[in-house]
Amino acid sequence: MSALLDFFRSDHAQRAFAEVRAEARAEARAETRIEAHAEALLRILKARGLEVTAETRERIESCKDMDVLGTWLDRAATASRTADLFADG
Repeated sequence: MSALLDFFRSDHAQRAFAEVRAEARAEARAETRIEAHAEALLRILKARGLEVTAETRERIESCKDMDVLGTWLDRAATASRTADLFADG
């Protein structure tokens, strides 16, 4: 038992734990940014009076790619209908 406690108190273990905590914080920040982009996109669509179906909302909220969300966000400014967000090109 003492050897196990010594391991967890070691510099090596403390560095490993700090790395894991830092990675977890970075992932949480990324998830927060993704959620904020999705929320902003939905707000823009609503403010512009564009229909947001349950399917559209699900597609936006389930997207985890910041580049894709950014593209959709840019398109939301000029789209005449929600389907235009998802058009290729």
